[in-house]
Amino acid sequence: MTSGESMKHLGWILLVACGWSAAAAQGAAQVVGSPFAEGIRAYQNLDFDQAAALLRRDLARATGATASSSERAQGLVYLGAADLFRGRRDSAVAVFRRLVQLDPRYRPDRLVFPPEVTSVFDNVRVETRAVVLVAPADTEISTGTGALAFWVVASAFQTVEVTLRYQDGAPFRALYAGPMGDSLRVQWDGLDAAGQMPPVSRVLLRVASRAPTGELAGIVQLPLDLRVVHVDTLRWPKPPADSLFLPERSGSRPALRALLGGVLLATTVAALPSVVGSDPPDRSRLAVAGAVGFAGALGYVLHRPGRPLTANIQANQVLRARWQQRVAAVKAQNAQRRDDVHLAVHAGEPTAIKPSAR
Repeated sequence: MTSGESMKHLGWILLVACGWSAAAAQGAAQVVGSPFAEGIRAYQNLDFDQAAALLRRDLARATGATASSSERAQGLVYLGAADLFRGRRDSAVAVFRRLVQLDPRYRPDRLVFPPEVTSVFDNVRVETRAVVLVAPADTEISTGTGALAFWVVASAFQTVEVTLRYQDGAPFRALYAGPMGDSLRVQWDGLDAAGQMPPVSRVLLRVASRAPTGELAGIVQLPLDLRVVHVDTLRWPKPPADSLFLPERSGSRPALRALLGGVLLATTVAALPSVVGSDPPDRSRLAVAGAVGFAGALGYVLHRPGRPLTANIQANQVLRARWQQRVAAVKAQNAQRRDDVHLAVHAGEPTAIKPSAR
């Protein structure tokens, strides 16, 4: 290593030391609970050789069960920075490329890493064509009218082809083809290219990235498990209870009460001594009794049993009409529900496919 390179290397170390002093608390928080804690501590102690060795060891052991994507990204950015400060730029570029392919959304913390690290990473990110699919784990859509929405997040401006494919790779439906910037929102209505329900229970959501030259740069695909869901129909509303209906014909009690009342009163009048007029007592009592009896008979006729009660009939008709309207509304909703088929979609784990070398 020449004296100029030594001075540059020393300058980087001093810059890292200053950056570490400014972000010590934040860096310490990152180490807690991380599966790459030993390597990160070695980096923070400026022991870059030890940091690179520990981080490579832990990254080689890391799996999806032992380290999340964000934790692996953290380990990779520290490894790339350590390699850069060790003077191994090519190795650092390769590590940063792995990081971009793992998560194109990742950006190094500029309070922790100096510009020498972030600038190299930014250059790698722009040159590397990588995308990540962001989709809900479980969702249910109404086929034809609803839509499954997902995001394609890219490392840099690029051309992509978004398609749905059968498990054997045969085309199922094309969703988008063209350029994209940082992100792209794509929707699928749950139907195939012919506008029909999917005939299979699994399809592959595939995003193919292409380089500016048109060559395939990489493929990311996400398995989608499909399940047809028929919406349950609604129960018909119960008819009104009998207790809510009013009697539509008069009963016998009012008529009998009027008749018996007239007979009783007429009998009483006929039996009383003569107290009116100059007419003979017998004739006056009989006239009054006859009038009272006639009134009772007239009351019986006016309140005869079985007479239609118009007001009650109209009230019952309104009650029945309201129930029939509710039944008709439920019938219409059930007809719509039978035609409204839903599709339950479960997204699996995405996988990256590297293009075969020619």
